[in-house]
Amino acid sequence: MKMETLPVETAVEWVTAWAGLSWPVSWETAFAIRDRLGWVSHPKNSRFFVTSLSTGEADGGMTKDENGLFRGIDFSLATVVVRGQEEPDTAFVTWAAYESYVEALAGVFGQPRTEVRRRGAESEHRNSKWYLPNRSSFSLTALPGVITVYVFSPEQTWADLEDQRLTEEYGENWEDFIE
Repeated sequence: MKMETLPVETAVEWVTAWAGLSWPVSWETAFAIRDRLGWVSHPKNSRFFVTSLSTGEADGGMTKDENGLFRGIDFSLATVVVRGQEEPDTAFVTWAAYESYVEALAGVFGQPRTEVRRRGAESEHRNSKWYLPNRSSFSLTALPGVITVYVFSPEQTWADLEDQRLTEEYGENWEDFIE
């Protein structure tokens, strides 16, 4: 399956639409942004949607917290290539697009925290994460054939930062040492 990626300018537009929000975000605001970006609501559940990159299935979704409030969103910046259906250039296309997105987003939001796992392997995973002044965050993640953005609420961002702090202080399995 041929991988198609979003133009960099459009990717930045999509991310920027979600990154600068004032929290808490109402469902009305979230649905209005979804609609403004031209994403089409799933007929059975409006929290899911298809973008111009969709191959017919929902390629994005909004999450809610335990009280039903908007908590975040994820969306693809490329068509999702199912493992086993890759073209010979899928990994190359993925990494070229990912690096272009990181560079453009860094120009808007500053340098991200980056992580690469299993470099050079078929299952290589890259993640860049930005922490924003509105206390929310977003990450750009990629595997060969998949590029996804996740936008996190201030509450989720706080939990992530607290986990990082405790991991640094107590080590990877800090939960085992804290009562």
